[in-house]
Parts: sequence; structure tokens; C-alpha cells
Amino acid sequence: MPRDPVHREQYVAIGRVLKPRGLGGEAFLHPLTDFPERFQVLKSVLVEGPDGTRTTLGIDRVRNCGRRMAIKFLDIDTPDAVAPFRGSELLVPAGEVYPLPEDTFYVFQIAGLKVETEEGLEVGRVADVLSHPGNDLYVVKREDGGEALIPAVKDLVRIDLAGGRLVVKNVAGLLDQQTG
Repeated sequence: MPRDPVHREQYVAIGRVLKPRGLGGEAFLHPLTDFPERFQVLKSVLVEGPDGTRTTLGIDRVRNCGRRMAIKFLDIDTPDAVAPFRGSELLVPAGEVYPLPEDTFYVFQIAGLKVETEEGLEVGRVADVLSHPGNDLYVVKREDGGEALIPAVKDLVRIDLAGGRLVVKNVAGLLDQQTG
């Protein structure tokens, strides 16, 4: 499942600012997206600090720096000027996420969906999505306080984003799993 994992209101986190790099005001950048090429076309970004404060900053450049990436914001020209942004996340409007193929969803679109059976019995809500090589797993917080892991397999689940739900086929024992 493509990563654009953090969804805040109408924004999605696509990167995290790391420590300053060099003397020119650059910082290392940890992408939180499967589409790092998106940084090449960004002109500005909403930067949310660890304390929740938000600032819009222009982007001078983003470049590969060895196995990492580096970002240079406009008008931030020293390590001391970029240091306060360490740990901040770069947010873009949710409407600017890269389009995905049909029947493919971002984690933020799945997390929080109501989970119900084909008969309409409400089971709980999707609390998280775990990525695994074979297929992702939906972590469902059940109404009774327990958890269930549901494989993200088309034969077992149907995603109804418009209806805000994930519909699970009735498979004996599937929703009875306990985790933890």
C-alpha cells in the first residue's frame, strides 16, 4: 500500500525534516511517500513542527544526497536557521496526493473506516494498516474492545470510501482473532 501515512484534517505528511546539513541552510529530508519525485515540483510546503505549530515555507531545492535527500528552504541560509525545523513534517493538501491505480488506497484513506460484515453488522474501525510482503493487514479495533487482523485481500474485503466503510466477507473465525 503506498505510503502517505499521516493524515491531519485535510493535509498529508510527505516528509520529515532531519538534522541540518552543511553550512548553507540545507537539512536532511526523510521522505514519507512512495513518490519522492513529488519533491522536485513543490514550490512551497506547510511545515508542522513537533509542537503542532505550522508555517508555510518556500522550497529552493530538494536533491539526492547520497542515499538520503536534502531540502533547502527559501530564505533559510544557515544551519542555525534551519535547526528549529528538525523533526517537523512537510504537509501538502490531501487533494494533492498522487493518484493511484483503481482499487489501491493510501493508508490515511483506510484508517478510521467503519468495518462491517456483508450483512451490515458493525464490527469496529480500522485502527492501522500493517505492511507485509504478501499483503497488508488491516488492524481492526472491535466494538468489544478486542482487535482483529484482516488481510487486505480483494476476495475478503471491499473498500467503500464514499460510504466510509470496509466490508468484510463472512469467513469463520476471521473477525474473532485476538492480537496483542
